[in-house]
Amino acid sequence: MILEGIILSCLSKLQTERSISAVYHIVTGKKSIQTVQDIHLYHLQAYFSVCQHLPKSQFDQMITALTEQEMIKEIHHDEQVYMLTKHGSLWLHKNEPGLYLTWFHGLQYSSIARLFSDRLHLIIQTATNAKMSYFQFIPVVENPQVEHWVKQQYQKIKSSLDLFLSNLYQELFKLLCDFPDKLAKLFVERLTSFKDYGKSIYQLAGDYQMSAIDVQLMLTAIIHHMIQRIKANRDHFPILTKVIEDMVTSQITASAQTTDQLLKVGYSIEEIAEKRRLKVNTIYDHVVEIALYEEAFPIDRYVSDEDYHLVTEAFKIVRSYKLKLIKELVPSHISYFQIRLVLAVEQKLEALKLDDEAIF
Repeated sequence: MILEGIILSCLSKLQTERSISAVYHIVTGKKSIQTVQDIHLYHLQAYFSVCQHLPKSQFDQMITALTEQEMIKEIHHDEQVYMLTKHGSLWLHKNEPGLYLTWFHGLQYSSIARLFSDRLHLIIQTATNAKMSYFQFIPVVENPQVEHWVKQQYQKIKSSLDLFLSNLYQELFKLLCDFPDKLAKLFVERLTSFKDYGKSIYQLAGDYQMSAIDVQLMLTAIIHHMIQRIKANRDHFPILTKVIEDMVTSQITASAQTTDQLLKVGYSIEEIAEKRRLKVNTIYDHVVEIALYEEAFPIDRYVSDEDYHLVTEAFKIVRSYKLKLIKELVPSHISYFQIRLVLAVEQKLEALKLDDEAIF
């Protein structure tokens, strides 16, 4: 049900302006500028990369099932564009609260959620086994980076394991007390301690009568929500804060960061493309990505005030993020790249405005 809810929620916000493939690219976290811009334009940041390993065949089966259940319908076969039916909208409205979709923070935390979970699982397994002087256990996490981190932490806590475990228990108890019992239990049953191995995804799917993909999504939602609460209440969760404090959550891709550095030392787009042996259009994509995140992005370097105004006025008329529709209403000298830049900056300004309104 959770994956169905995410798909329906995405289609509801995309408003038939993107193909069904756009939804697949969003939930699996495709690092293309089109997908990155789409999640901002259509407010779908929460679902970005929440289902990274979802096979396309399984996604297609889900779309077929939703169509057969008359919750969605295809309106443009050649472009594979779908829309919610009235039945689908009612289903989403009725079931959305129980799917915990608001717990997802994919864009913010998809890059660190697995690392947080692995660290927590392994430090619990290590500390509980060490307390019983048992060091022959098989680690539940096979990741050299995580193992190195846990070894470092263990050196700091090995002289006071009882106190560490007691404090960690209290923090997790405090954190999970505000979770529905079913979700708290689901999370705890994945944990491994001394001679008590956590359940697999498939075991939990059987116990909770859920699909394996929904169990994985629910655990992802739980982890995202935990990270959100820990970050907002660091003083209450000092040990859990330690687990995440050195994790990098940069939203801009590494390639775009490289382009940004070169732009800031004076290279032109064409020079960067030649220097990096990339297409100019790829550098254009990087610039649009930078514009989405950089607070003081120099838009006037790429778009004049007059052209900026023309693009925003065209958008107000078409009320659509389809570039072709906007391009038809602006002078021919305004490029698709410039239109995308303006939309990126406008979307960022709108997000800042909403943040300000939330504060005041």
